Amino acid sequence: MEGKSAACAHLSPVGNIAAAAADLWSNESVQNVKLLGATAPVVSVEQLIYDCRLMNVALAEGTEAARKLRDWLVRSDAALDPQAFVLAPENVVALSRAMVTPKDARERSWDVAAATLSLLRTTAERGELSLSDRELHWLDMLDMQLETAPRNEPSAVAAFSASAYPNLILSEYGL
Repeated sequence: MEGKSAACAHLSPVGNIAAAAADLWSNESVQNVKLLGATAPVVSVEQLIYDCRLMNVALAEGTEAARKLRDWLVRSDAALDPQAFVLAPENVVALSRAMVTPKDARERSWDVAAATLSLLRTTAERGELSLSDRELHWLDMLDMQLETAPRNEPSAVAAFSASAYPNLILSEYGL
């Protein structure tokens, strides 16, 4: 996962959320170039060591301290970007609930997409998530696409009929 101390190779809007969502984040794409302190991979590992030490101290202080550190990491970036917001632990749990109740994979995908769009929109309307006009426009477009998308697997298979897609042979996909 990019973000936090893995930004040395790729910039990422998730920022500190990476440290709240994963117990290790690094980057295999760190170029082996000389920096003032050492080579970039050595510097990158040193930064990861600092983060791990901080997390270990928080954990040694107890569950409440570890959760407080996690909450600070989340609060520092969740409201700044929709990708970071969706990866905040409480939102992952909420969206996961939307995925476990429907019957087929298509319905689970549809439900979590609808829940994600709703969560992003309502949170932005309350001023708890900063979305640009362009991002709000994309939410509108995604809402319209979702409204016309088949909700369950039989409907999706029917939508991809041979008359609409003459080169598609459903039996080759086990349908």
